Amino acid sequence: MHLPRLKIAHRLALSYGAIILLLIATTFVGIEKLQDLSATTDDALNDKYPKIILVNEMNADLGVIARAMRNALILNDQDQLLVQISDIKTASDRMTDGLFQLGRRITDANGLELLRQIRTVNSDYIVNQDDFTRLIAEHKMEEARNLLRVDLYGYQNTYFELLDKLKRDQSDLMERSSREVAMTYRTARDVMFTLVGAAVLLSVGITFLISRSLLKQLGGEPDYASAIAREIAAGDLSSKINVAENDDSSLLFVMSGMRDRLVARDKALHDVNRDLANSIETLKQMQEDLICNEKLAALGALVAGISHELNTPIGNGIMAASTLIDLTRTFSRDVGSGMTRSSLNYYINNITEASEILLRNLNRAGDLVDSFKQVAVDRETSQGRRFILADLVSETLLMLRPNTKKDFFVVKLEIPNDIVMDSYPGPLGQAVINLIDNAMLHGFDGREFGTVSISALQLDSDHVEVSVADDGNGIAPENLKRIYDPFFTTKFGAGGSGLGLHITHNIVTRILAGRIRVVSTLNVGTTFIMTLPIRGLIKPEERILS
Repeated sequence: MHLPRLKIAHRLALSYGAIILLLIATTFVGIEKLQDLSATTDDALNDKYPKIILVNEMNADLGVIARAMRNALILNDQDQLLVQISDIKTASDRMTDGLFQLGRRITDANGLELLRQIRTVNSDYIVNQDDFTRLIAEHKMEEARNLLRVDLYGYQNTYFELLDKLKRDQSDLMERSSREVAMTYRTARDVMFTLVGAAVLLSVGITFLISRSLLKQLGGEPDYASAIAREIAAGDLSSKINVAENDDSSLLFVMSGMRDRLVARDKALHDVNRDLANSIETLKQMQEDLICNEKLAALGALVAGISHELNTPIGNGIMAASTLIDLTRTFSRDVGSGMTRSSLNYYINNITEASEILLRNLNRAGDLVDSFKQVAVDRETSQGRRFILADLVSETLLMLRPNTKKDFFVVKLEIPNDIVMDSYPGPLGQAVINLIDNAMLHGFDGREFGTVSISALQLDSDHVEVSVADDGNGIAPENLKRIYDPFFTTKFGAGGSGLGLHITHNIVTRILAGRIRVVSTLNVGTTFIMTLPIRGLIKPEERILS
């Protein structure tokens, strides 16, 4: 049985009808995939991210309560005591509301278990907190101090640990959502590219076959018809085809219809490409949001570092102040019962020593706060100014000291004091922090000790070279070309986000107008070398090509 031979017009209609159907299918598949991508993105931004914000706010409120309790023990002014008690009550109410909001939002099993533990600790902590505020209000400072040391410190530490675990749990869920978004995007992209490619290949094949068929079967005006066919086959759709009136069956008429369908195909492809461009723009925006979160996390670590450093001088100051109070009370009793010269000398010597200790530690705390304020302003505003490179790196290392204070990890600073730069200190400090964090996370993974060396060399009057080197594991050769790619990391799920070196590269090349290179050997170490202009506040055309 032989199938009837189709006329050219019928073959054109069927062939290009199939192409149009394929393009329609591509459009519907693209819309469906984009809807999946939108749903996954909304889930990440509207559900998981607000929970992390709530946990951070509760952590901050718990810190406010802890500071207010310590302040209440050292203040004598009644109005100031009432302010501290009010701060405790306000922060406690916010934490209660935060627990309620988390209870409504958290649905995963691990998060619910952590939330149950937090509620248990919160219940006990609130009881002891109320006892503490009552004792403060009754001016029973010693009993309040004992309650803080014996019970409340333990509850506070447990509370902080559980909030940190809950934050990590929700961050893991956010990370999984990010991976789902990336996977949905890749799937949509691959499917749509495949269908579009098939449509393009199909259209090219059909055009070629039909052009040959037309040349063989054409009768009348062969030169004109073949020229038109070649123009259409070559992709030129702008030529006018002169078709006689009432002509609805000739080959020229068929070619005219084919040209119209090709125009429609190009328009459909243009629409699909526009949708793809929109989806890519959405993903870029998500990437910028994740980078912003990474920077906020780094700022949180900065605040934690300065808080840790302030504990020692403030604690020593509190101890010295307590000693002054005790000595003064004893001196008052001795004055009433009779004062001897030895008692007076003992009081003078001890109060002088305690005052010196108190002044020394308050000066230390003031220096730390000044350093933190300068670094924080630089990081927040990214304003350009004139600064000494050695001082900037020293202040940055001061913020990182709690993370690098272990005996078996050493950070060495070898920067001359005469290198003065006119650039952006905040971004430069961020780049140094990211490189040190990268060494701690990757370079010293599985090692019990290690050294990070930060050095600088002025190359000439216009450029300085800053190096951050470690003697850790090194980077595998196959990964060297990808270390600056966003989201590339060998530590997914183990503390790595894949954004640290990407952010560092952008800071060095775009903000600081420099370039960065890396030298690494397995089991020997890694060195990142930043070549920066000493005058970073320059015109874009004068920047170093990266």
